Amino acid sequence: MKSYFEIPKIILFDCFETLINNETEKWIHVFERMVKDEKWNITGKKLWEIWKVEENKFRETRTNLLNIDKNPLFKTYKEAWKNCFDIVFEKLNFKYSSEKAAEKCVELMANNVPYNDTSEILNELSKYTNIGIISNADNAFLNPAINKIDFNFKYLLSSETAKCYKPDPTIFNQMLCTIGFASKDCWYVGDKEYDDVIGSSSIGMKPILITRKVYNEKYINNGYLVVSNLTQILELFKNL
Repeated sequence: MKSYFEIPKIILFDCFETLINNETEKWIHVFERMVKDEKWNITGKKLWEIWKVEENKFRETRTNLLNIDKNPLFKTYKEAWKNCFDIVFEKLNFKYSSEKAAEKCVELMANNVPYNDTSEILNELSKYTNIGIISNADNAFLNPAINKIDFNFKYLLSSETAKCYKPDPTIFNQMLCTIGFASKDCWYVGDKEYDDVIGSSSIGMKPILITRKVYNEKYINNGYLVVSNLTQILELFKNL
């Protein structure tokens, strides 16, 4: 862990599945409710799976890392989710408002809650360094979600505000302009290798991958640190 031998001037976090839980089961439940209310001949899980294929296509194409100047026109999650529902409802011949369905997804995300360790560890980490968030998220669900964290974030940047998505280096550079620190003095913690590790490291930040579904592991993988909870990051600070 020789790359993490000095306390950074700031540690930046992803939000969902890093600080805030985002369970697949809750997504499926939203789709089950739609199915039940509309009496469709399909399971909620199957409807979610069909919709998720379209949503993944959006995630895979929204950023052109080979040439960010050729990124497609920016869409918020709500806009993209509505487009996905348009495709799915037409394919299945379901008569339902795609706008209403997308709004249900926004409400779900806004109602997500922090992990048990989030508030306590962020407050402890703030004794050592600055804290901020860079999140692929719409403001309509990011702000209500982080308001459930018992911590006052001085630095916060969403993809909606930045008009681009991680791993586009633009969103990380926008945050650097705000905080005034060099990238080498920043750590970035997130749960996705593509969005978070590749994105942050591409401009010189030190990435940390958090894999919350794994119990209490900490190791170096391809030059970056992998942890399974925030407590391990706090322990690292205490030992510096």
